[in-house]
Amino acid sequence: MDVIYLDDYLKKPVGLKTVRSTLLTFSRDGSGPIDSLSAGTTVHLLGLGTDRHLVEARVTNGKAEGWILANDLEPIPEETIKELESKRADDEKLKQAIAKKEVLVGMPEDAVLKILGRPNSKSTITEPSGTSEKWSYVTYKMVPLQTQNLINGTNYVSTVYQKVVTGSKIVFFQDKKVIRFEVNQERDTPQRLETPGVLPY
Repeated sequence: MDVIYLDDYLKKPVGLKTVRSTLLTFSRDGSGPIDSLSAGTTVHLLGLGTDRHLVEARVTNGKAEGWILANDLEPIPEETIKELESKRADDEKLKQAIAKKEVLVGMPEDAVLKILGRPNSKSTITEPSGTSEKWSYVTYKMVPLQTQNLINGTNYVSTVYQKVVTGSKIVFFQDKKVIRFEVNQERDTPQRLETPGVLPY
């Protein structure tokens, strides 16, 4: 199991006390002692490991970050564990949505940029729920365009591909998070044009 860094998920630092005298070390394997901490010392939890946690503690020469045995700390509050698990689940859901190119309600702006790129236009609108920012995307598709040409009694048909608008995607934000996502698709069909006097490619 890798280390879970709490500042990636929690807004407030978690303070815990040591339940017995213990060593604060440079390494996760317990090597490189920094200082000895007496029982009842308050530390701030920075990262969760399997058997050792990363903490910030006040030591002889000021403050230091290091590793401490998990069993030498009082238990992490249940509400903190629940909040951490919820935030991690949300983070995993967001990563999967980005990988699948799916826009979700609650998604932050930077995630939408990763999925859809920069919008064609932005605007601010007022709704019953408050002021929203609207990002508009135009979707395109290459469709075949046929030309028919009669040259010296011979009928020539050629096909080129033209970029046409097929719909739009609109994302609405409040407080820099998605509150609504709309997809408008238009049916596109191949077009046939008569352009006499133009030789086919």
